[in-house]
Amino acid sequence: MRADVMLLGVAIIFGTGFVAQRLGSDALSAFAFTGLRFTIGALLLLPMLRFAPWPTHTDRATVRRATLRSGLFAGVVMLLASLAQQYGLASTSASNGAFITSLYVVFVPLLGLLTRQRIGWPVWLGVALAGIGLALLGVTAEFTVNAGDPWILLCALLWAVHVVVVGRYARDAEPIRSALMQVGITGVVALCIASTRGELQWAAIESGKWAVLYGAALPVAIGFTLQVVAQKNALPTHTALILSLESVFGMLSGIVFLSERPTLQQYTGAALMLAGVVVSQIITRKPTDNDSRATDR
Repeated sequence: MRADVMLLGVAIIFGTGFVAQRLGSDALSAFAFTGLRFTIGALLLLPMLRFAPWPTHTDRATVRRATLRSGLFAGVVMLLASLAQQYGLASTSASNGAFITSLYVVFVPLLGLLTRQRIGWPVWLGVALAGIGLALLGVTAEFTVNAGDPWILLCALLWAVHVVVVGRYARDAEPIRSALMQVGITGVVALCIASTRGELQWAAIESGKWAVLYGAALPVAIGFTLQVVAQKNALPTHTALILSLESVFGMLSGIVFLSERPTLQQYTGAALMLAGVVVSQIITRKPTDNDSRATDR
């Protein structure tokens, strides 16, 4: 119960984070906001190293090598996913951003096709429901889409790749150090690019400071920490189901804080997408080594 409550808190934090990202996009470029957010988040996560003992199931050299590779490779993917998400949120709603991002949970098993893994009917049903929901959520009566929605869809695919990469090294890598490397790479690289493009203007930073601080302290630092702690005791089924509520809290936050007003068609699409995510993860439960990481973001 305690782990489930913590995961619910994580879902709320991640969901409300879309509001901060949406507001931040009004003041800062995608590179500037992402760089500041993840760099500050990495600094806030540094104390976690005190609670990150090296795994002892294999020799230290193997663990260090796996941690380094996981941090580097997954960090590059995290950078691309975060930039795509932030760029997309500048041209779409927090509601759309939250629900479309949640599709990464459906994309993860689909990527298994590349390694000839068999996919059961629940996943295909989830894909069908999510696809119909995506069309209803994103396509208007005039058959147009928000300019940011394709970027968010790309972000969802990249987050799925991120899950696969992390899972590749999960057995031997130390997760806290790997995650710190990923967050640090994302922040520092994005910050450097923003600097070379002349996008780190003090007036813009001042305007978007609260969005940056919220995005760094809660989703990156506190949300990540709570998720790591909770997943030590939470059932994989509970983890997938509870964290999928991130999309619901994202929509509710957009309605409350940004005065977004989804149409009945969009509500229907959001419901179908949530159903697709839940169906693809919950109906068939054959636990695998990567189950506990299938919802890492």
